[in-house]
Amino acid sequence: MMERKKQRISDLFYDNRFLLVFSVLFALIAWLIVATEFAETQNTISNVPVQINYSNVNNNLGGLQPFLDKEYTVDVTISGKRYIVESDEIKDDILVIADTSLVNSVGEFPLTLSVTSKSVRPEYEFVSISPQITDKITFDYFKEEEFKIEPEITFSRDSVRDGYHLGDIIVSDLSSVKVSGPESSVKKVSKVVARAEHDGDLRKSTSVEASLLAVDKNNVVVQGVSFNRNSTKVNVKIPVYSIQTLPVVCSFSNIPSEYIGNIPFEYTISPSFATFGVFDEDTEKESVELATKIDFTKLNVGENKFTFSVNANEFSGAVLLDEDITEFVVTVKVNDVISKNFIASSENIRLENLPNGVSAEFSDFQFSELTVIGPEDNVSQMQNENIILIADFGAYDEIETETLIVPVRVSDGYCWSFGEYYAVFNIA
Repeated sequence: MMERKKQRISDLFYDNRFLLVFSVLFALIAWLIVATEFAETQNTISNVPVQINYSNVNNNLGGLQPFLDKEYTVDVTISGKRYIVESDEIKDDILVIADTSLVNSVGEFPLTLSVTSKSVRPEYEFVSISPQITDKITFDYFKEEEFKIEPEITFSRDSVRDGYHLGDIIVSDLSSVKVSGPESSVKKVSKVVARAEHDGDLRKSTSVEASLLAVDKNNVVVQGVSFNRNSTKVNVKIPVYSIQTLPVVCSFSNIPSEYIGNIPFEYTISPSFATFGVFDEDTEKESVELATKIDFTKLNVGENKFTFSVNANEFSGAVLLDEDITEFVVTVKVNDVISKNFIASSENIRLENLPNGVSAEFSDFQFSELTVIGPEDNVSQMQNENIILIADFGAYDEIETETLIVPVRVSDGYCWSFGEYYAVFNIA
């Protein structure tokens, strides 16, 4: 039997019948591809951004601009050859513009959309846009104004327990904030509040997170404005004090070295007791000290009275709760001492903290004598050289100052100067 010769695929292309069939199939496939890609069809392009061109408004109306609280997108349907309308680049060629030609003043205006192609001769047509913008856009002038932040905390029950006092609630993050937006909206803002709710029933200080809100005179939130910070949340401190009745004490300043820690003079304070709100970390506080100290340079021989207004005086670690108390009177009895007057000279002057390149020459004293007070034995032995008047130029912002207060420094640790003394210098 004769062996059959194997036929190769390449041999088929020498077969006229195969070539005919192959050519017909290839032509059909090519025709289908061309017919599909070049066929007329429609395509909807989703989420095309809307551009609002307000340069004409801005130029003609001196800075008028739109205030939008969101960005708009629409769906655009186009028709044309399939390979064009379904291409990946087609979305970038479509331009949707909001018409601002009707804007001629401050107010709210509707926007009419139009669509165009960025190409000079687009090979497609626009069929529709959806949805149309039904919102009215506010056009106004920009305004910015700064407001102090006022805490506004509401409690669902009593804020503090019996025996405790609610202090002044403060915003701990910042004290003020700038509000910006349409001028008509910013003008409605009466204040900025930090608003939050708390259960209450407190017996120690706490902090809460509050929301910043711009409100009008009726305490209604003003819409369409913003703050000059990324977050609208702030921390609000709610201080709580325990209510205690405590003795009132005072302290001294410019104390002679030998009296530090052991003031030899009796003093009384009227009233001597008062009701205070004490910080929660000082629940074992034994007394409350006046913030203003008694200056030894104001203590003369005999009885000295000092009146401290409650409004002008803070208390260390406490707040005064007695509304009937408007002032405290401190009486200091300076006994078993004498006073002696001395005549100072330029030799008693000592210059301190004089800047480089600046000279100060003593000119004159604005006093005739200075008074030193202390025990009789110490004062009677004191000489002029034991007294130094300090001209401290570092305490003055402007070195051109010619008249300086010159505190008196006494070398004896049991004595002090009484009064305030000034000297005149020639500054160069």
